[in-house]
Formats: sequence, C-alpha cells, structure tokens
Amino acid sequence: MTVTRREFLGVGAALAGAGTVHGFPAIAQRRAFRVGVFVSEVDAQGVDELVGPYVSQMRVGLELAAFEINAMGGVLGRPVEFVYRDDGGSPPSQAATGALLDNEGCEAIVSGFPMVSPRVLTARMNASNVSVPLVHGFWTDGSYCSPVVKHFGPTARQIVPSIRAYLSDDVQSRPFSISNWTPSGRRVSEYLYGALGGAHTGDALVTTPVLGNHPGEYHGVMRWAHEMESNIIWNADPRPYAVNAVNQAVALGIADGKTFAHLDFSEWQASQLVNGASIITCVPFVASDPDPAVQDFVSRANAMPGGELVTHVAFTHYNSLMALKVAMERSGEASAAGALAGLGGLTIQTATGPLTLDAGGFPTMPLFVATAEGGGQLQVVKKIDQLESGATC
Repeated sequence: MTVTRREFLGVGAALAGAGTVHGFPAIAQRRAFRVGVFVSEVDAQGVDELVGPYVSQMRVGLELAAFEINAMGGVLGRPVEFVYRDDGGSPPSQAATGALLDNEGCEAIVSGFPMVSPRVLTARMNASNVSVPLVHGFWTDGSYCSPVVKHFGPTARQIVPSIRAYLSDDVQSRPFSISNWTPSGRRVSEYLYGALGGAHTGDALVTTPVLGNHPGEYHGVMRWAHEMESNIIWNADPRPYAVNAVNQAVALGIADGKTFAHLDFSEWQASQLVNGASIITCVPFVASDPDPAVQDFVSRANAMPGGELVTHVAFTHYNSLMALKVAMERSGEASAAGALAGLGGLTIQTATGPLTLDAGGFPTMPLFVATAEGGGQLQVVKKIDQLESGATC
C-alpha cells in the first residue's frame, strides 16, 4: 500500500476540522495501541545534555503523528498512545524492556538510544519471547538486520558516498575520521577506513573517559588531525555535541583549509555553529527546503510543544509511526502481529518523497546533501532522489 503525495498534503487540511485529540468519542472507548518509547531523561526537570535535543525532537515527531492519526479515527479505530521510559542514556535493560512489553502492554517500541538500541532491544525481546515491531529513527551503520527492526534513518553507506560524490577529489585526499567508542562506533570507523580512500591520516574513537570531563571535548583530536595535515574531518560521533569539534577547531585557529563532513547534523547543531565554522552533511530532511510538502510538515510540527525548531529527527520519527499505521491498515489488523505483517516491503509517501523498506528493514528514500555556516541554517545543495541502504546484514 502506498500513501500518495496528494493524500499526504491533505492531512493538514483534514485536521483543521477534526477537533482535538481528546475529543473523539468514536475511538475513546477502544483499547489504545500503546507504543513504548525509550528516551534519555535524567530526571523530571530535564534531559541528558548528551541527547536532549534529540529527545525533544523525537517527541515532536511522534506526538504530531499520533495527533494526526487519532484525529483521523486512530488505527483501525484504536487510538495511539505512548509510554515513555528513561533509558538513562544507555541501552535499555532487560527489566525496562520487559516492563514496557509485559506490564504496560506496548505493541511497538521506539528505540531512542542512537545506533545501539536496535541490536540490544532485539536481544531483550528475544529473551522475553515477545515479538513486536521495533522502529528506529536515527542513522545507523547498516550492519544489523532483524525481522522486527525497521529503520527510518539513513545508513552510513548512503550518507558517505553522497557527500563524497558532491565534493571534489582535492578536498578529500587526506581524510581523518572521528567515531564513538561503542561497538556501533567501531563498525562505522572500520567502514570509513575502507570507504574514504586517499591517505587516511587518523581515526579517533572518542569517549568521555578518554577525553576528560565534558563529552563535547575535541581539542586534542582536532590538534591531532591538524598535525597530520588532514584536509577533511569525517565526524561520525552520533551525539548532538559533535558540533563542538568544528567549533573548537575554529577556536584553535586550525579550521582553515579543512572540510568538516558530518554523518549526522541537525538544525539544532547548525544553530550552535560559531562564526567561521562550516560543515557538510547528508540527511533525510532539511527544514529550510522550500518544497511545499516540507514546509507543510514544518508548519504542523511548529504547532507541537517543543516544535519551534524542526529537524530530521522529528521527521524520521513521524515517518516511523505513520508507517506502523499504514502497515496495520495494509494487514487489516491493529496489533503487533498486524504491524509486522504489513511492514515488509512497505512504501509510504513522506514530505520529501517515497520511502520504501527493503528486505532488511532499511529505507530507500530521498536524501539531501546540505551545508551550514556559523549563525546560519542547514541549506540543501543537492538532492538524491532514491538511494538504496547498502546494508551489509
């Protein structure tokens, strides 16, 4: 089943006369389709500084999708609701996963911890002998497949070739790469080492205990890259504070003559760039794109709590919930089993174009090479209409 672009653009207009989420008597008495969401909240007053900007954007996308789904009558008559749980900034425990599945009756899970959670959560579900769809909205290394895991963010094997094809050879002849000291980070590091070509000048696996007190400390790594005469820094650290690398290079006076290529970068990070800093990235959504469907999505997301700034994280998580809805309608059953049955090979229409899940659960979708400079926004410089995931599992 495919949702057309016309139908997508019509959602906002249809909602204008639909009332509020809480005012739907037709679905009020139906048992809710509960979705468990892992977030990284440190306490009731705030979120973990490592992933806080991502948590708020996850909520914007998910809550917007639920609002629209419920406004249109729910999923086959069942309203959607969320059960949020704090994962403490780490992959969720067996107990936490079991609580969502067994105690809360969740029939789908949204993986919140960038890159790591799908692999860990699947093991948790297997241990509990429970099978529900697990959707993931962040970019990945593309190395892990499971029948229950569906990805809505791009893979490194989509991102890196897209950026490399845009750049001239002379600015990427001496690459230096940064990743995170996690199993996923090391897999990305290995991929980058083989994919970048040229004279690879260094490979930094960063983590808080190595770098010092603050997770956004990159001064030492930037000095190392400069000493190695690197002309392009590939940053695969998945944390929002990876933006500090280019900012600190500018502060050290060593940014000139270097290209800073990020495997993930958002409008929030663009807002943090200092004067003199610039980056290039490849993402599935750019809020400044003038396309009417994109601007319609931005306008609807702006109306949500926390939606003043809209990023690709909101976009991919919105798509993940909409895909669950379409999958259950496709199978004719509003349940975990119905969602899993309908997700295979599913195509949905998004604000940027069609998204199709391949056999491994990874997306083929439009991507955008984009740049940003200090004090500015992400700006699209090239659109890639459709690019297969390149997943290796």
